[in-house]
Amino acid sequence: MRKLGIMLLILAMLPTSGCWGRVELNDLSIVTASAIDKMEDGKYLLTLQIAVPTMLGPASGSGSGGSGSGDGNKATVVVSEKGVTMLDACRRLQKKLPRQLFFSHSRIIIIGEQLAREGVAPVLDFFVRYRESRLRSYILFSEGKAAEILKFNAKWEKISAEEIREEEKRHVAIRIYLKDFFQMLLTDGIEPIAAQVALRQTEIDNEEGSSGGDMNTVISGSAVFRKDKLVGWLDDAETRGALWLRNELKTSVVTVEISKDKGGGNISAMAVRKATKIKPILRDRKLRIQGDIYMENTVYENNSSLDMSDPKIIQYVEQELELETKRRIQSTIEKAQKTFNSDIFGFGNAVYRAYPKAWNRQFKESWDDVFPELEVDIKPHAKVVRTGLTNKSMITVEEGEE
Repeated sequence: MRKLGIMLLILAMLPTSGCWGRVELNDLSIVTASAIDKMEDGKYLLTLQIAVPTMLGPASGSGSGGSGSGDGNKATVVVSEKGVTMLDACRRLQKKLPRQLFFSHSRIIIIGEQLAREGVAPVLDFFVRYRESRLRSYILFSEGKAAEILKFNAKWEKISAEEIREEEKRHVAIRIYLKDFFQMLLTDGIEPIAAQVALRQTEIDNEEGSSGGDMNTVISGSAVFRKDKLVGWLDDAETRGALWLRNELKTSVVTVEISKDKGGGNISAMAVRKATKIKPILRDRKLRIQGDIYMENTVYENNSSLDMSDPKIIQYVEQELELETKRRIQSTIEKAQKTFNSDIFGFGNAVYRAYPKAWNRQFKESWDDVFPELEVDIKPHAKVVRTGLTNKSMITVEEGEE
């Protein structure tokens, strides 16, 4: 009797097995990138880049990829729709598509300037709550309409979003995931910062004044926030200064100008960050920040008359590299303090870790007033570890032959 009951139970369970909630791949519209803008009527403009699966296989004879038109030769199509909320825009977009929207493979989120200046928290709330969104998507900001970034034709990859992702992976600029942006937004003592993406010509203007080449996406500079609102932009050099202080810089090219009394010229070195140590110092209720920057340098170009085999010359070059690095970082600090009043470096968070009681009692509520007047002492420590395959420059060699 017991065996009969077990058999009946098994038979009753058989109809309930299987993937009853499955969605086949050919029923999905796979989103590879999202762009969000704010319209003049107050609505959100959601632009999605959607992959065309049949075009993502091995390269065909035409070799064409890219996005923007939705014709038979493109690897992606770009669609857009307005909505009162993000979900409203998604629902309206879904009505235009024969397949179900699927966000789990979206790697790039781009937000336009107007929306960023009004505040990104309402938009990002959608990506936090929606179960298909990826918190490891890169978040970037554009100076202008974000939708335009997704419409350009990719040249190096089949999908333009993949080109942007590869640039971010190579640490050519600041690299911020969606989860990192949220963490900065919700953490006391640090303000959000993220990469800026723009369209630039692949070739500079020629001598006749006409521009050559097509447009390409470039990660250039960064967007600076106070709370969830954009307050301004940093250029490439200023962004690298921020990366030094945030302990996120991998490599940087530093070029120093040699004084005329030493023959003039320039020396370019590849600086590799070893470590950045931020130390808050609180004495007699007066706070200051000390930043020690440790880096190793490889000289790749020397068009001066200096002989890099001379230890005294090496010491001189190291001092010049330190001065140039300090100048860059101080320029970034001054702009963050005086122009934006935005602690993108996390100095406040460092104070909290070092002096938690003093932070809660003295600085937490007044950090917006303390930060612009905060004394920051930067001390770079540069060491030249390699001078390339030769010590003397070609200028010195030619002068010797004469």
